[in-house]
Amino acid sequence: MSSTEVNRWIRFLRNYGPIPTNDNMYDETIQRALRRHRIAPLVLPAQFLDPLLANFRAEIPASEILTGTAGDGKTYHCREVWLQLGGAESDWSTGRKVQRMPLGSRELVVVKDLSELKDDESPELLQQMAADVAVPNPERVYLIAANHGQLLEKLKAAPSSPALKAVIETVEELLVTGANPNAVVRLNVRDLSQAPASVMLAPVISAMMDHPGWGQCDTCPNQASGNMCPILENRSRLQSVADGGTLRGRLTALVELSEQNGVHFPVRQLLALVTNMLLGHPNAPDGLMSCNDVPKIVEQATLDRASVYRNAFGENLSARRAEKSDLFRKLNAFGIGGETSNRVDSLLVYGADDPGLSDAYREFVLNDPTYGGTPAFTQAQRAYLEGRDADSAGAFLSMLRSQRQRLFFTMPQSRENDYDLWDLTVFRYGGLYLEVLDCVGAGKALPRRVMPMLMRGLNRVFTGMLIQNQDELVLATSGSHSQSKTSPLLDELVSVPRQGGEEVSIVRTAKGGAALAVRLSRGDDPGVIRLELTPTRFEFLGRVAEGALPSSFSLECHEDLLAFKAKLLSATERRRVLDEDELSADGELVLRFIDLGTDGRAAPRRVTVRT
Repeated sequence: MSSTEVNRWIRFLRNYGPIPTNDNMYDETIQRALRRHRIAPLVLPAQFLDPLLANFRAEIPASEILTGTAGDGKTYHCREVWLQLGGAESDWSTGRKVQRMPLGSRELVVVKDLSELKDDESPELLQQMAADVAVPNPERVYLIAANHGQLLEKLKAAPSSPALKAVIETVEELLVTGANPNAVVRLNVRDLSQAPASVMLAPVISAMMDHPGWGQCDTCPNQASGNMCPILENRSRLQSVADGGTLRGRLTALVELSEQNGVHFPVRQLLALVTNMLLGHPNAPDGLMSCNDVPKIVEQATLDRASVYRNAFGENLSARRAEKSDLFRKLNAFGIGGETSNRVDSLLVYGADDPGLSDAYREFVLNDPTYGGTPAFTQAQRAYLEGRDADSAGAFLSMLRSQRQRLFFTMPQSRENDYDLWDLTVFRYGGLYLEVLDCVGAGKALPRRVMPMLMRGLNRVFTGMLIQNQDELVLATSGSHSQSKTSPLLDELVSVPRQGGEEVSIVRTAKGGAALAVRLSRGDDPGVIRLELTPTRFEFLGRVAEGALPSSFSLECHEDLLAFKAKLLSATERRRVLDEDELSADGELVLRFIDLGTDGRAAPRRVTVRT
């Protein structure tokens, strides 16, 4: 392909990537580029589009506010609603801040970005909106998009009125609880930041990889000559043609673990991630390949540096750019490339020479001659093993990092446990955590080792001792307000299996996560204390169950669990007061100390104190 015969679609895709000009930031910029390059629009998932359209097509629609963080797709939703309700593309493209169109006997007012309105423009519109949403059958309905902070800031900056106060109270309540406290205010608030990116990732990949613009590659002279194209190679891998969905599944797992830890991926970042995985190469301008770059990359034999697996962590970018990128900071928090397991490194370092590893080396390294067993890797491996010089060691260790990243995304699920795959991340229990989420969501039994592991971890945090109890929760105190690291006084032993109104279980949360639920009495919520199980807390408990010291591993998690313990102690105290169990009839107080048996199990030792 000559320098002028490039695929317009591939050239356009760079707009979505992590490029310094930030052209990927705005829906309007993307739409102008699509028209300029004469490219079919990219159809992306819009999780709130159907309910929005259903509302506005109802006999008496409510007004809608779309909120979220930058890049969540608020403008995209507004534009799609406008077009599907009969609005003209030409009118939308004028760039007016406030768009209006007839909606049956009413008028639909669309504000695609509330922050674009000047301080003297927004108050009048918001006051009119507040008045209209309080009318049972209004003349106007609204679709307003605003980032989280800007929404309440603009509402509170407008001149106060009873109607506006009612709207502010309604918006605040809807953002926190999702329930409208005022039946008079006909208003919905939809928070796009609550839409799970882990659900949206696969449709985003499919939309980009299956776009009709790829058809232009069929006539590429580079393809006709049989040369490898790293862009098409990465596209094939993102399409999961050969791996049965392993790459997509592991990428989705990382996004889901991040989300369960409270880290959000806007749609804009998903687009940037997929684009970077597809086009990344450190020798290309801005780290993103175009068709013109491919012949030079092939000629220089640097195809392996275009690896889709390295690009997932921004390895194609300079270290400074990757560190400044919010997207790659989130993904590099997993430590993939730096973390490893003995079996994986033995395979990668010694697999070529060790007869016991040769079959696995052939399967997992040599069978991928593009990004795995390349000539560059095998030569660097040989130089490293022969100890030729310090430079050869550094080069091989850099390649080893890339190979760990590749194996994380390519290791078949059936072999995960054989190679301790999740040891390649800082979340060694990440795979087990995701399995727990699946079981809780489907109402299935948990893996057998989960509750014993969590109980050992909790009990060691609660007591400060290496106790082995795993079928009961050991609540203990130090008997004072000191900062003692051990708690020798037994407060309560809570049965893990349901028994006498007590139970410890894992339940599903409203946001699709998991929580540890401790039931201390018969009845409902008053007797149930919950702790949200984030991936970090789950990992913490798993590591402590193995023997790690709680405060040295994570002080924040340690403090969270001690706060959870305090809630449990308060609940057991209330239960004793209600049951009048504090003192015996003759005024004696029975203290129970923890004794550790030879098997490491905690048992109570009673000491009577006369009061």
